[in-house]
Formats: sequence, C-alpha cells, structure tokens
Amino acid sequence: MTDADSPEAQRLLDAAVSVILERGVVSLSLSQLAKAIGSNNRMLLYYFGSKDELFTRATLEAYGRFPGLAALIPSLSGPGSMPAVLSAGWRVLRAEEHHEYHRLFFEVLALAMRAPEENRAQLGVLATHWPDGIRAAFRAHGWAPDAAARATLQLLALWRGLQTELLTSGEPSALDAAHDAAVEALFAAPTAAVDPS
Repeated sequence: MTDADSPEAQRLLDAAVSVILERGVVSLSLSQLAKAIGSNNRMLLYYFGSKDELFTRATLEAYGRFPGLAALIPSLSGPGSMPAVLSAGWRVLRAEEHHEYHRLFFEVLALAMRAPEENRAQLGVLATHWPDGIRAAFRAHGWAPDAAARATLQLLALWRGLQTELLTSGEPSALDAAHDAAVEALFAAPTAAVDPS
C-alpha cells in the first residue's frame, strides 16, 4: 500500500471531492482546500504529490459518485442499433442529477488547458477516460478500427457541445431531438464503416 492508497489519503480525498463539487476548482487554492477539509498543504502534497494529482484523483473520484455516469460507457456496448444505444446514453448523460459533475468536468478541463504543463495528469485522464470506452463500444457494434476512431471523435464533439448547451440554457427536449437526428445521420453504420470480420 502506498501513502496515496492509505485510509487517511482516502479520507482526505473523499473530503476534497465534496468541497470541489460544492465550490468548483477555478478559484480554489490548495491552501483553501486544505483548510476546508481540516488539513494543510504539506499533508496534501505528502499524500498526492501535487495539486494536479490531487485534482485529477478528485475528478475521477467525483465521477464515481454518479452511478448513472459510471455505467454509461459500458452500456454503449449493449444490444440494439448504435443510434438507439447512443440516444439512450445521451438521456443518461443529460439527466439533471449529473449536471453537478458536468460543471466540474468542464471547469477542470478549461483550467488544465490553460496551463497544460502544470496539469498533465488531468489532461491525460480527461483525454482518455471516455474515448477508449466509446471506441470499444463502436468496435463491439462491428465498426472497423478506423471508422470507430472517427466515430468516437464525432460522438464526443456532439456530446460535449450538447452538454455545454444543456448547462447554459438548453431545453432538454430540444437537445434530445437535435441529438437523435445527428446520431441517426452520423452513426447509422454504413457498410463502409462496418468491420467485415
């Protein structure tokens, strides 16, 4: 067991996640976070190594607090046509109980992109956390590797754009209709995109 896996590190991480979900990360310094959870900078750095590592682990831990989101990507490999599976997935993604996590995700992503050298761990996690699973889902539905990679980028662009609209002012039913039309147009699995094996 490493210090980062110790019961005390987990206790600090759990407390940090609660604070980060409530306050966000934009104006939250390591000192403010440490004070809010009854610790200090030195202790947080001892257990997590850096603010980047702590915020990365906290973002992943926060994700686990939303069981619907955690089950979303595996569900995409399930039975049904790709448009039907993705439409059901979008409705899970845009559910109101997940908005708190979406706000955190976009906030962390924006901060990490602003200072990529200081936030390599966060960018690494955010860049691969969903794409690998989505690509595997397209492959499970018979898409060839290149087509699955391309479709993954298209789906992520669609979902992130619609999530942004949802969080700013979008009407869920209008977004559902836009999503379903886009998914039908993009992912009806033309024969050229299907793996023949």
